[in-house]
Amino acid sequence: MWPKLYDMDGPTGNYDVNTYGVMIVLAFSAAFLLVHVRALRIGLNPDRLVGAYVSSAVGGILGGHLGYALTVAAARTFSDPLSLMQFSGFMLYGGIAGGVIAVGLYAVAAKIDVWKLADLAGPAILIGIAVGRLGCFFAGCCHGAVAPLGSDPIGLLPESFPGQMWLSDRFPFLALQFEQGVVRPELLDLPLYPTQLWHSLGCFVLVVFLWWLWDRRTFDGQIAALTLMLEPPLRMFTEAFRADHRGYVVSWHVSPELAAKLPPGLTQAGEHLGATVAGITTSQGIGILLIAAGAAIYMARRRAGVSAEAPVRAGRGDLLDELV
Repeated sequence: MWPKLYDMDGPTGNYDVNTYGVMIVLAFSAAFLLVHVRALRIGLNPDRLVGAYVSSAVGGILGGHLGYALTVAAARTFSDPLSLMQFSGFMLYGGIAGGVIAVGLYAVAAKIDVWKLADLAGPAILIGIAVGRLGCFFAGCCHGAVAPLGSDPIGLLPESFPGQMWLSDRFPFLALQFEQGVVRPELLDLPLYPTQLWHSLGCFVLVVFLWWLWDRRTFDGQIAALTLMLEPPLRMFTEAFRADHRGYVVSWHVSPELAAKLPPGLTQAGEHLGATVAGITTSQGIGILLIAAGAAIYMARRRAGVSAEAPVRAGRGDLLDELV
């Protein structure tokens, strides 16, 4: 839709500034800022979290690339581990897992309350997803399957854009059309379900809800558990309308009549495009596990209570003065 922010002339040639990369930087920045502001209110000096920010960025990037490599070309990755460096794709849940593991290890080493930090991280991860999915929208990746257009659709963008946004009187009411960037070339110049925008908007709503819930939580770990239980259903919904090239974790044959009635993302994933095969995509399968993990944490921690919290005040002239 808008893959390049601008072209920059350098001493050795031209350099493209990709919109996706800028949005990923903004996603990390928004997540770190959200943690920074909330940490002050619970008595955690944000200076101690600098290591957590670095750990989450490194672990998240490595986990995202590793997750993509394992789901797209597992055999190649295991036979030639160095080939991981050649993958440019990114798996969202892999990135989250890598970041969580890295931050968890840092929290233990730095003797930071893991459950307090987990509660801080939940909404931060969601706002990171929300901003990051806008990067997917601009780049044209993580798109949906072909969407129906109603009568007399209205184009919202000028013809000079490398894509179009269509308004119509049929669900999904808003469809996206890309001239470049989509995973499957056969989907270029076709109206697609706006799954990136759905996921982004849903995560923004969840951030607002969890922010409101913070002062009403009854135990440490509650926000983290709810994050695990609330985001996966949103992702599973968007996956039901995606043309996810990574395929299914579980699949089964269905009749052509039933296949025609199912959401397209459940019958058009991976190599089974157009076949009478339905299934649970990789991300949906991971989502089911995350919901179970969140429910287990909620049940195990529900009587733990909230430990004492005392706001931290910034020193005179400190940058934190602007955040308190």
